[in-house]
Amino acid sequence: MSTMIFFLVLLAAVTHAGWNFFAKKISGNLPTFWLGSMCIDLVLLPFTIVIIARNGFNFQGAAPILISAVFHCFYYITLFNSYKFGDISAAYPISRGTGVAVTALIAVFVLKDYVSGLGWAGIILIVSGILTVGLSNTMTKEDIKSCLFAFLTGLTIAGYSVADSRSAGFNHPVVSLNVMSITSLILVSPIAFRKGISRTVRENLDHLPYAPIIGLGSMGTYLIIMYAFSLSNHASYIVALRECSVIIASILGFIVLKEKPTPQKIIGIILITVGLVLIKLG
Repeated sequence: MSTMIFFLVLLAAVTHAGWNFFAKKISGNLPTFWLGSMCIDLVLLPFTIVIIARNGFNFQGAAPILISAVFHCFYYITLFNSYKFGDISAAYPISRGTGVAVTALIAVFVLKDYVSGLGWAGIILIVSGILTVGLSNTMTKEDIKSCLFAFLTGLTIAGYSVADSRSAGFNHPVVSLNVMSITSLILVSPIAFRKGISRTVRENLDHLPYAPIIGLGSMGTYLIIMYAFSLSNHASYIVALRECSVIIASILGFIVLKEKPTPQKIIGIILITVGLVLIKLG
């Protein structure tokens, strides 16, 4: 892996952990995320239109894009509820770990893909880490709710990961991302703005400065990783390095948000991180 690719992937890990950190900082405020993401989508839309005008749109990729959008809709709901009720240092590792482990299991039992011994070891470590974090006897009812929503977030990650893998190659990545994101935001808008648009905006004026940061971090992470993939043949190393975002998000939670670094939480985070790397390398 070249130095440039290494730092690109590290940047993607930082931006992914970063936008999740700001999502937690605003206590899982879904309308703020919606506004930020839609702004970035509207910026990307002219590029999408130009690409489609030049290359056309392959409608064979439409179904997986729609399925991914549906899963992303539920992803937004569960993710932001996990941050509303609990710590990012618990919710983020659980959601990432569950997503990768379940995706691997789907690949084995549904798609009939091969998973190596390292992959199976990674799955076991992730499950162990999730149980270690999630079954702490010091957890409050709010923490339990957060962990449950984080687990559900992981299931939605697995769902859209499988859908995205089926849509790859049909259309330009920017087109697929832009169409999927706009569709998912439209689907989740009745929940994000259930109090009405004007009232929701008024109630969240203090959070609005974070909207573009969260939206840009979410979209930017995906585009950085796609660019890194285009420069390297070692995809497994790229996705493995990216998982250091779990450590980054947890450190931000401990240091900046003053979340309590309990021994069980630290052990669980380490198990999940090692498991993620093993799955990606396997």
